[in-house]
Amino acid sequence: MKSYMIIEGSSQAMELFEKKVADALEEGYSLAGELIVKSQASDMKFYQPVILSGMDEEEWDEDEDEDEEEDDDE
Repeated sequence: MKSYMIIEGSSQAMELFEKKVADALEEGYSLAGELIVKSQASDMKFYQPVILSGMDEEEWDEDEDEDEEEDDDE
């Protein structure tokens, strides 16, 4: 399970976006910032950052470093 992620959605599939966020909250994630809304043509895009509950900033930074190392290995 990822320690943090950004859930993406659109106004044309709002129920799916809401379900993704609800599922993440049930899995132990917490909202990690403001909902980001971007306008694209006739659609609105939504981005909600979430982080595993109980992670402090130091753990989040360590996990981010591990992800960068994995990307470098590819």
